[in-house]
Amino acid sequence: MSEKVSDDRLENAETRDPAIKTIMQNAGTAQAQHYSPKTDEEKALDKRLNRKLDWIVLSLLAVEFIFCGIDKTNVGFVATSSFPKDANLGPDDIPNSLSLFSVTYVILQPVMVILARRVGVKYFISFQLILWGGLCMAHAGVNGSGSLTALRLLIGAAEAGFTQIGMFYLSTMYPKYSVGFRAGMFTGMYSIAGAFAGLIAFGLLKINNGPVHGWQVVFLLEGGVTVLLGILSFFIFPKSLATAWFLTPEEREHAVRRMEIDLAGTQEEADVNNRTVSKQDIMDVLKDWKKILTVVFNITTVLPVTAFTTFLPLVVAGMGYKGTTATLMSVPRLSPALRLGVAGLLIIVYSSDRFRERSLHTVLGMVIGLIGLIVMAASTNTKLRYGFAHVCMSGVFVGGPLIAVWLAGNTPWKGSRSVILGINGWSNLAGVIAGQIFKSKYAPRYETPLFITMGIMAFGALGLIFIRIMYMLENKRRAAEIAAWDEDRFIEESNSLERRGDQRRTFIYGY
Repeated sequence: MSEKVSDDRLENAETRDPAIKTIMQNAGTAQAQHYSPKTDEEKALDKRLNRKLDWIVLSLLAVEFIFCGIDKTNVGFVATSSFPKDANLGPDDIPNSLSLFSVTYVILQPVMVILARRVGVKYFISFQLILWGGLCMAHAGVNGSGSLTALRLLIGAAEAGFTQIGMFYLSTMYPKYSVGFRAGMFTGMYSIAGAFAGLIAFGLLKINNGPVHGWQVVFLLEGGVTVLLGILSFFIFPKSLATAWFLTPEEREHAVRRMEIDLAGTQEEADVNNRTVSKQDIMDVLKDWKKILTVVFNITTVLPVTAFTTFLPLVVAGMGYKGTTATLMSVPRLSPALRLGVAGLLIIVYSSDRFRERSLHTVLGMVIGLIGLIVMAASTNTKLRYGFAHVCMSGVFVGGPLIAVWLAGNTPWKGSRSVILGINGWSNLAGVIAGQIFKSKYAPRYETPLFITMGIMAFGALGLIFIRIMYMLENKRRAAEIAAWDEDRFIEESNSLERRGDQRRTFIYGY
């Protein structure tokens, strides 16, 4: 470990600028700066603040994510009703529309996150929910493949970036080693969305009241609830921690202070109460090869999630379970595998916050997934293969939220943070890859797709370890460089116009 900043210089810094002393002390140890409550009184205040944020911000975001999933998948659930006949659709129109949804949904991810940053997350999420909720309701008027195609393209555009916008918003509300568990709670709602979508559709499809068909009721009700959530978001979500209506003055002051500490001295006047995203913000991200590679490796962590949430019924059927039995053993509301996946997610993300570590926890989840895949591909025992599907799912849900908060924590400049989280949304390309791997010609055991998935995951795990090592070496290099700095040099660096955010030599990366 590099030499720490000398005690004499730290003592001198304290008499001139306590904030600079904190930066010097942290930089000298090559340990990532983060907020942690010190006294019992501060711990109680911090706990009270987190509880309010959890109940008001996180819970509403989670409910909205459930309806994001519902509105995304409800076309598939009504496909077994009279919808195709009533709407004059051909046999391939519905699956084609589901594919077209992904076109606008994936491509527009970065654009939407950047727009949310510029407009303000509070306002943008409200508009986004009202827009896609209205488009969902418009599905009740589908009359032919043209209108269905147009609506799926539009709703894909409207929902684009919602997950990453939610991640960005949470990263501005909670310190970096408190947000991981909350991000896991947020993203874990997607599996619950599948359960709710199926149950709601099952009940509403039974409604046929004169000219109104059950499938029209599904679209109207689910879209209407989403519009309502958008309206609630406008009145409930705070514009910032400093203006949060549900916090006391003491809690607001503490909320702002702990985020300033968490930013490790990189918070600047140009980034306070500023919602712009400049060309420099974009170029800073595109030049940061470690973060871009992290996004690439994130595709390998998301791949098994998208593959199994879509193709698990086929894989289970290949184990010897037939027809509705295979489906019932795979849908989220009944499948122990998917329930265990969410449980595994929450345990690992909690541990990641507790031990202030991201990369190895992500790799741990991938290794657990690999163990499950190996047995599923190699064993001929039906019960054993099904059992290890549970093992696989308990690990693979971890990568998405942990990599998002890892990127956010290492990008203190919020303009650049919105850009990298938007680009991280392109990890949804994993769904396209999964569709090309799990072809029907590999049925019934799907051994080849399972082995291909294993290879991709192993490559990604090694890649994340490589990124971790690169960050460790960079931290060591920075610590060695600034070991001889005096306070004036630290002040000069804090006011540098050449380097911003994590580019500052005093910023220490988390890994």
